Formats: sequence, C-alpha cells, structure tokens
Amino acid sequence: MAFSSFTWPFRRRAGAGPSKPSAAAEGKEEDAEGLGVTPQLLDFVRTLSPDAFKSSALQLPHQGASAELSDWQQRHAVLVLARAKELAKIRYDLCPRHMKDKQFWTIYFLLARSHILPYELRAIQKEKVRRMETENGKSKDVTTVEVEMQESRCSRECETLPDDSDPQDS
Repeated sequence: MAFSSFTWPFRRRAGAGPSKPSAAAEGKEEDAEGLGVTPQLLDFVRTLSPDAFKSSALQLPHQGASAELSDWQQRHAVLVLARAKELAKIRYDLCPRHMKDKQFWTIYFLLARSHILPYELRAIQKEKVRRMETENGKSKDVTTVEVEMQESRCSRECETLPDDSDPQDS
C-alpha cells in the first residue's frame, strides 16, 4: 500500500475503519493556542495555493536526508490539517505526485514561519525547562524558590556596590 511509507500520524492502518478524531486533532482552544493554530494563521493558510508550494519547492536546495519534524511540529501539523481543510486539500493534491510529504511540511513551516515561530520557540523553552527539572530531579516549586533566592541575593549585592564605590569617588 502506498500509504505505508508515510511516518507518524498520516499513515493509514490496515483494517482500521473510520476512527474518531483524537483530542489533538479536535484541538481544545488552549491546545490550539499553544500549538500556534490561531485565527491569523488559519487566515494565512487559506491564502496558500498549490502553486506556492510548487514554486517554493523549486527554490529549496535538494536535501538527501531531510530532518524529521519535531514533536511540536507533528502536533501542529495534525491540528492545522484538522482546522484548515484547504491545506489538507493542497496536501492531498501535491503528495506524493509532485513532492514528498517531508518536503511539503518543510515548505509549510517555511511559509508559515512568521505566524508560528513565537509559539514554537515557547514550546522549545518549556521543553528545555522540563528537561532541566527532570535531570536535576527537582520539582518546579524548588526551582522557583531557588530562582527567587538568587534574585534576592543579587539585589542585596547590587545595593552594596554603590556604598563601596562612594569612598573611592571622594
């Protein structure tokens, strides 16, 4: 089956009938906001055409081993396909006849970059903080307390600096 070559959530499972959309695909509003699927993005996606993807594909350098989508990008892709049927239709028309699925998503994320970049950066920052907490084996509360202690210590040190410099000025 041609669909078996696709990875992650776009692959069709053999023998599976129509399934209920997942919570990610239905997308609660707070999930949509966290994934960058905003009304502005949806308006932008509705302006895209297959020609925009084809012309962008010609401008992209040919990459042998294209990078995999991040977890955040995968969840974003599933949600945006569920919310923007126009994008789903473009993808259906282009893949795999004119371009591979990876190339489609690479172009999509380049075209939509200005709309989704702040959300993706926020997700990367949250993931880094979560990883640091896991590595340190500390809870979020302890980390917050430590940060507050460091800030207060710094503010006390900053208050003493002008006093130390006053005798030098006289």
